[in-house]
Amino acid sequence: MAKERKSPQEKKHLEYTKDHFTFGWHSSRMFPKTWRLKKTRVNREYRRKSEQLLARTKSGIPADVRDVALKGASPPVTCTLSRDINGLRGDVELVADDFTAARFRSVVRKRLRKTGTVTVGEKVKRKLERRQDAVGRNVQRRQHYDGAATSAISTLRLLDGEKLAEVVRHADLLCGARNAEELKRVLQSSDPIDRALHFLYRIASGSAFELDALRRKPELVRELATWMERANRILNRDKRAVERKVDQKRATQKKLKTLRSR
Repeated sequence: MAKERKSPQEKKHLEYTKDHFTFGWHSSRMFPKTWRLKKTRVNREYRRKSEQLLARTKSGIPADVRDVALKGASPPVTCTLSRDINGLRGDVELVADDFTAARFRSVVRKRLRKTGTVTVGEKVKRKLERRQDAVGRNVQRRQHYDGAATSAISTLRLLDGEKLAEVVRHADLLCGARNAEELKRVLQSSDPIDRALHFLYRIASGSAFELDALRRKPELVRELATWMERANRILNRDKRAVERKVDQKRATQKKLKTLRSR
């Protein structure tokens, strides 16, 4: 008799509920082998715990009697030859009376759970959820970095005087000398100036997100270039001051050497 033909909708429903799928981090070929090993390990553990409980409770009964009590089988021939059959049955009944469900309550067979295997319907559901979560992700990331760039450059542009010189020196220590302690301090701080310093560090490191944010807003590039010119003038002034001190020190040492030679 010919089988009843299924409609495409019924075939799709059966495929979603009956067929299974393993993700990339679980091999579909290894699943039957690992599942068989799991079952064997759980059964072995349950069997050993039961035998240990039986041996601890009835330590005086021979092993063949314990096997009869556990398996519920008739006594072996060797056992009937070694003792009276009536006494053996009495021991078995005694063991059966002692090993009730309450006594074996502590021995529980672990429940096996399949990991890494899902139905095709579950796989499709996960992919749809992941696709839905990804909607607007790029837009949100761009908005975040655009806001960070605007805030950082606005903070730097408002600085003036000694505060500006101090921030420029910190920026040179962070971006030029790559000082690890300064970077750690900036990362742990939530101060707007430290956030601006971290933005400069990311720009100097070539971070694509911050550079793209600047490319999307040319006015920020112009403001940053203006601030960099001011920062370079401050650094050059500090450099000239250090050079003057070094020259003065050398001149003083030269004069002292000349006086001593006389």
